[in-house]
Amino acid sequence: MQQKKVLITGMSGLIGGAVRRQLEGKYQLSALNRRDVPGVECYQADIGDLAAIQPAFAHKDVVVHLAAIASGTASWEEVLHHNIIGTYNVFEAARQAGVKRIVYASSGATVAGWEQEFPYKAIVEGRYEEVPPDWP
Repeated sequence: MQQKKVLITGMSGLIGGAVRRQLEGKYQLSALNRRDVPGVECYQADIGDLAAIQPAFAHKDVVVHLAAIASGTASWEEVLHHNIIGTYNVFEAARQAGVKRIVYASSGATVAGWEQEFPYKAIVEGRYEEVPPDWP
């Protein structure tokens, strides 16, 4: 039986490297990365550029999308380009190539910060009397 072809975005990252180690030998792996990943077929491209990443998706069975800017100090422009537009492009390139399965991992950073906003901050700190009575 022929191994399924799996494309991993962000394979050079911490999580991408761990996923690679778990899947190596079980699947035919390739990477979509900003920098080279030794030992596997690697497509080097910016995920913010749909046309540049499309060749990586040809003839793939599964995409594992892990590429992102993980730094808490990244600018809004970097987050928009890599994490939002880049993720859209990964899903769109997969759709156009006929990929049937995408595994997408995100982080708590996508929802972080809520605990600093009213009334959530009061709830987290146990100051329930400050929560408006009509608040859902």
